[in-house]
Amino acid sequence: MRRLLAIILIAAALGGCKTSEANYRAAYEKAVAGRDSSDAIENTIYGAKRRDMDSRMIIAGGDSVEARVQRVAVTEGGGGISEYLHAYNVVVGQFKQRFNAVSMRDRLADSGYPRAFVVQNGEPYYYVVLSSHDTQAEAVKALKSIPTEFPVAMKAPLPYILCRP
Repeated sequence: MRRLLAIILIAAALGGCKTSEANYRAAYEKAVAGRDSSDAIENTIYGAKRRDMDSRMIIAGGDSVEARVQRVAVTEGGGGISEYLHAYNVVVGQFKQRFNAVSMRDRLADSGYPRAFVVQNGEPYYYVVLSSHDTQAEAVKALKSIPTEFPVAMKAPLPYILCRP
């Protein structure tokens, strides 16, 4: 009788410890709501590297747009190949973690942007590139054509043009 009672208690204890997707979602949403993302990245080495990025104005068809300048390379497993990377890149995401950048790239691909890919700088710091162009005019046109109802959330300074030196 004791053995049966012990087995029932152990089974109940083990069965009650399962984590559900709803629990993960609730914890994630609580963490996201609790962080102040505007200052979080600025207080890291990544924020310093991003602030140190050179910038310049590019003019195309009467439009002038600030562009950031940084040496980047295609990230392995980030959905792109070196032939995709041109001089002017429309960036819609920036991350410290490769996983987050690749995850955003995958969501974009599923939402109708199959040519999006991930690049990285020397830190590494990861950028999700929506499109890459040979000319300033093409990049400005692509930047201005991003819909207001974009499939992923973007916070300032996104989106922007990232130029390769």
